[in-house]
Amino acid sequence: MKQVWHVEGDKSNLLSQLEVRDVPEPSPGYGEIKIKVEYAALCATDVHSITQGIMGGRKPPRSIGHEAAGIVVELGPGTEKSDIKVGDKVVFSPKSACGMCASCKRGKVGRCEKAWGDGAFAEYVIRSATVTHKIPDDADLKSYSLVEPTACCIRMMDLASVKHGETVMLSGAGGIGLILLNLIILSGGAKITVSEPSAERRDVALSMGAQYVIDPFNEDVAKRAKEITNGRGFDHVFEASGSSHAALPCTKSIAIDGKISYFAVYPPTYELPLNLHDLYMLEGSVQTSRGATILFPRAIELIPRMQMEKVIGKIVPLADALEAFDLFEKSIYPKVLLKC
Repeated sequence: MKQVWHVEGDKSNLLSQLEVRDVPEPSPGYGEIKIKVEYAALCATDVHSITQGIMGGRKPPRSIGHEAAGIVVELGPGTEKSDIKVGDKVVFSPKSACGMCASCKRGKVGRCEKAWGDGAFAEYVIRSATVTHKIPDDADLKSYSLVEPTACCIRMMDLASVKHGETVMLSGAGGIGLILLNLIILSGGAKITVSEPSAERRDVALSMGAQYVIDPFNEDVAKRAKEITNGRGFDHVFEASGSSHAALPCTKSIAIDGKISYFAVYPPTYELPLNLHDLYMLEGSVQTSRGATILFPRAIELIPRMQMEKVIGKIVPLADALEAFDLFEKSIYPKVLLKC
């Protein structure tokens, strides 16, 4: 079968560090399920784990990909009590959790210290039945391939606690940013504003329900934030671009009692030059989030209310995966999917 791998290559060239390999087709072991992957989505984390060494700096060679949906083709022994059967449409966590380490015992299965699992940019994957979730029989697998980032966004919204009528600004309208925007709209946020350098993505944000947009390359973000909110600043500011250039203006765009939620993975060497006196005077707060796979069931329920057709921009065959990564690098589409 074909699978995308991160390999040794020119560190300054992403595509030279990627390979579509022919590898043996896997078989499920005890308690495991074999899934035929239909669609898998590129995430900035997939790219930045290669180019920036984030997420533990995992070394090549290794298979990659973690946002996906597919169809069950085989059940391993010990799955008899599972509600999943051959032919079911499913989504699955990026990794299988051990269930026995300290993190798992504290209910933090997404932080499992001994997690295992092959990359989802593949024709088939193996996952534990405990992290495989059945989805509706009529589910559009393209949309449901985005359950994992939707679960991450739900986690961020839970932590931010946006109340109806509170003003909200979002920085970054890439794939994860637009999914988060959808949740902000559903949450009852007001004066919803998106700061995004791409004109095309600003247009998508407006079509989804954003009320204002800012071009951070040509406008003063903090000044516009005050103008839009009649001098107050925003109650909530979400930063979802992962750009160090976008991180600082967020600190200057909040209102009294405002909250900044950093919802992106930044370069490991980046340090935010935060003025704690200014934050103190506002009684402001800073929140971060890494997501939570335990929220998959809630994300599955929410997918029918999400505008995923506006988030998904291009679908590329698995065999042409390098083209998909090239498109990601050019920031042409919010989300690029691989047809596996």
